[in-house]
Amino acid sequence: MVNKFREAISTALHSISGGSKKKKVQPIVWSERNRCTVGGVSFFATVDDAEYHEITSNDNEFLLVKTREMIEAELDCTSKIDVRNIVDIGVWQGGSVALLDRVFQPDKLVAVEYSTRELPHLDAYIDRHSRQDNVCLYKGISQADINRFGELLDAEFGNEKIDLVIDDASHQYLETMLSFNLVFPRMSEGGVFVIEDWQWSTMEAHYNSDYFDGKEGLANLVLQCVMSCACRPDIVREVIVKNHSVMVVRGDAELQSGAFDITDIARNKGEVIPLVL
Repeated sequence: MVNKFREAISTALHSISGGSKKKKVQPIVWSERNRCTVGGVSFFATVDDAEYHEITSNDNEFLLVKTREMIEAELDCTSKIDVRNIVDIGVWQGGSVALLDRVFQPDKLVAVEYSTRELPHLDAYIDRHSRQDNVCLYKGISQADINRFGELLDAEFGNEKIDLVIDDASHQYLETMLSFNLVFPRMSEGGVFVIEDWQWSTMEAHYNSDYFDGKEGLANLVLQCVMSCACRPDIVREVIVKNHSVMVVRGDAELQSGAFDITDIARNKGEVIPLVL
């Protein structure tokens, strides 16, 4: 009788969880401050301009334009969720794609890159690890082209929820806001949308450059997410702000992709918050 009771409880819990266990995350092993391996694949992490513009990914090691602190903070934020579907926006030389795939072994990882440059080492990685059905790379797509971006999300995920998004693309307010509005409604409850390098618009070395001249700072989107968390926690459950990235946690509200706009959700005293940064 006891054994049958235990079997019934086990069956019920299995049913509640959707019949699947949480996937095991592969650990990152750091051999140096900026070098690590995951599942037998090596990575070199740097945000030094002189290094990441000169160094390229190769057969032995992928380049990551991130710091160890960024990587560890983002992984810590996802430690409580089951990451099965990932969107990586802006992949540079493919290191981020390989890292996310090694760590999470997702069912589907869709990577979007504006550049059309060849990424032979990423292609070789996908072939070597037989990840052709799991990792999809789309090049020549702007994150602000929400029609094309939305079409590929429909094609790859259908109605399946996205658990993790890494936005390391334009670092511009308008472009990032548009892709945030598109993807965030498609995310699972507790899913994490990471906005990297949001602080660039506060740094003199960046905001004085031609690239950012005359444009609103990405910090505005961070403010909008924080205010949305205050007034609509059912949409934005939590916002974790680091000096290098922001992790926006999805609430349980039903949202419709194509009709969602964070700029309308973020309000103070009932009024839409103007862009002030």
